[in-house]
Amino acid sequence: MKIICTQENLIRGLGIVSHIAGKNISLPILNNILIKTEDGIIRLMSTNLDIGIKTTIRGKIEKEGEVTVGAKILTDYIALIPAGNITIEEEAGKLIIKTENQETILNCQSAEEYPVIPWVNTEAGLTVDSLAFRDGLSQVINSASYEDIRPELSGVLMFINKDDLVLVATDSYRLAERKIKIKNNALDQEKAYKIVPLRALQEVLRVCADNNKELNIGFSDGQVVFDFEETIIMSRLVEGNYPEYKEIIPTSWKTRVLIDKNALVAQVKAASLFSRAGINDILLDFSKNSLSISAANSQYGQNKSKIETETEGGDNSVVFNYKYLLDGLQNISQKKILMEINSADMPVILRPDKADDYLYLIMPIRR
Repeated sequence: MKIICTQENLIRGLGIVSHIAGKNISLPILNNILIKTEDGIIRLMSTNLDIGIKTTIRGKIEKEGEVTVGAKILTDYIALIPAGNITIEEEAGKLIIKTENQETILNCQSAEEYPVIPWVNTEAGLTVDSLAFRDGLSQVINSASYEDIRPELSGVLMFINKDDLVLVATDSYRLAERKIKIKNNALDQEKAYKIVPLRALQEVLRVCADNNKELNIGFSDGQVVFDFEETIIMSRLVEGNYPEYKEIIPTSWKTRVLIDKNALVAQVKAASLFSRAGINDILLDFSKNSLSISAANSQYGQNKSKIETETEGGDNSVVFNYKYLLDGLQNISQKKILMEINSADMPVILRPDKADDYLYLIMPIRR
């Protein structure tokens, strides 16, 4: 194999695929990146057996072939090379990297030992705007559980509801739901109810960050693929049944308030300084057209503030973990938010004002 490409193109591709290649003692070749030429295209690939990523880079192919090389050493070295053309050639088990002023030889391994990644075809899938998917995923992903006690909660549920792709995540203390418009749907409806693991979706978010193209999503038995054209991410799905989350979402309210989001965030942060360590509790008292936020701590003292609101219904009060409340508030981009409260021991709903595509639910702390 012999290729010529620019440092900029190569480091961009390595940045995409090298992230999941780590220290694998039982199968050391998984610490490598696969460099492969096929059909006149230069591809970079990596896998940890649960997730696979491949991307293409622009360059000139002088000799077809494939080889694997350590992800960390290659990425670290290429990052230090000045911008310009790089020639990469595999010869007798070595990878020779040449620039105008440097020549480096890296040990490499045969591509025959590298695991075969079963890429899913996304033609019979669905298409969404990649930036809309990024924004929606960012709004729900921090509500998923980072523990493996209940594997089905350590991922994001994806399903189709009419013309929307719905993303749902919960850790049993809070829940987030976001709807994203589907541009094209060729997916079997029954295949849409899938749980995608957090680690894979974190990689999808990284790719979405600088990609404004359409995203094609495809499913097969036990797998999902996110296709950004130049970059494709494959992942195993989480096995198990997702909780019937709609059953815990209140369908009515006793108190509903419209609040300025930035004002509420500021006062919640101030109160959080006086919450009890390990409990993170703050009290919200809702009364006619005002909200009182308070917290007390025997070590530091206490804090209380008031915000003007537009209130419907009667007075109410609820205690929250301020971290969960801030997560929900910061996931809403609108200036005004709606809070719907029933009682001190029932879930509270946060919604953006004048939008119905996002919902955030928080379980109160019982006093």
